[in-house]
Amino acid sequence: MEYAIGFIIAVFIALTGVGAGTITTPLLILFLGVPAPIAVTTGLMFSAAVKLVLVPSQIARKQVSWRVLSLMLIGGLPGVLIGSLVLRHLDVHGPQLLLNGLLGGVLVLTALWQIFFRFDRREPRRHRGIAAACYLF
Repeated sequence: MEYAIGFIIAVFIALTGVGAGTITTPLLILFLGVPAPIAVTTGLMFSAAVKLVLVPSQIARKQVSWRVLSLMLIGGLPGVLIGSLVLRHLDVHGPQLLLNGLLGGVLVLTALWQIFFRFDRREPRRHRGIAAACYLF
């Protein structure tokens, strides 16, 4: 089962760039019974390993917006540190149900956001914030 899940997620990561949180974490929790904090970390590690293979080909195809990447990293690096501290705190002090609910809520909101903008016929670059970043990649 783990091999099939890994294959499916890697295909989605290669096609869309999505996978670590959107697909991997719920699959690990639902189908393999992995606790949420371990599923998040395992999903991130799996995504990083798969992307190590994928990223050089994307760079060679000149499909990276270096300006957008650098601006996202300015906000993303502090965000990852804060998110890691919150996850650690919830893992130690919070109930497992709260952590699962938080992960589920984020995933549902992300999915709804993507569905909404998928059917929006306006020019993609007119969107602001997260939607604009999603369309750039």
